[in-house]
Amino acid sequence: MKAVKTIVAGLFIVGLMASPAMAQQKEKLKEHKCTAACKNGKHVYAHGEKGHVCGPECKKKKM
Repeated sequence: MKAVKTIVAGLFIVGLMASPAMAQQKEKLKEHKCTAACKNGKHVYAHGEKGHVCGPECKKKKM
C-alpha cells in the first residue's frame, strides 16, 4: 500500500512540473513581430509568440 501511495505522489509531482509547459502549448501562439531587441537575424521571441520557450525569467513574471 505504501508503494502505491509513493507512486501516486510521484505521478502527481511530475504532473505539476509538466503543467507550465503544457499550458504554453495549449495557448494560441501569435506570429513573431520583430522589435528593437531583434538584431542581425537573431530574434528575441516574446511570451505567447511562436518560437518562444519559457525560461526562468518568464516564470518569474507569471508569479
